[in-house]
Amino acid sequence: MEKTNSLIKLVFTGPESSGKTTLAKSLAAALQAPLVPEFSRPFLTYLGRNYQYNDLKTIYTGQQAWENWYQRQRPHPYLVCDTDWTVIRIWELYSFGTTKITAQAKSSPNTHYFLCAPDFPWEPDALREHPAERNQLFELYKQLLGDLNAKTIILNGTPTERLKKVVELLSV
Repeated sequence: MEKTNSLIKLVFTGPESSGKTTLAKSLAAALQAPLVPEFSRPFLTYLGRNYQYNDLKTIYTGQQAWENWYQRQRPHPYLVCDTDWTVIRIWELYSFGTTKITAQAKSSPNTHYFLCAPDFPWEPDALREHPAERNQLFELYKQLLGDLNAKTIILNGTPTERLKKVVELLSV
């Protein structure tokens, strides 16, 4: 992967229970880089009710704010993100049939996406909703990233195999 003088944002995206958080944490530790966590998890936990369409605006804005904050707090060549606006776009499209909230969202040329395939067993948790639709959702992510002409690597296999592939690509 080509290094530049500006920040390189490394984003893990894909359907639920596909290893995004595990990979983001592992890569951030390996690079000693800042890790932007997923804003929606603490927000939805705090919400104390089922989310509604308008809650996605808060999640979208919160995720962007966290990315900016983590980048300013600890300057580093890489910013590792456990999700970004693409997850909110797919969530908005799949659950509500629209993309009004994320319609203007864009990725910078220095953003590299790691699309996590759902090729290991689904793990339930209180915020996950679509165990049977992970392959369908994966295809939506693949289509979105293709439409964006985003720099995308699809990650398959175990978490260890995936991390090894990312580290090799980064040549660290």
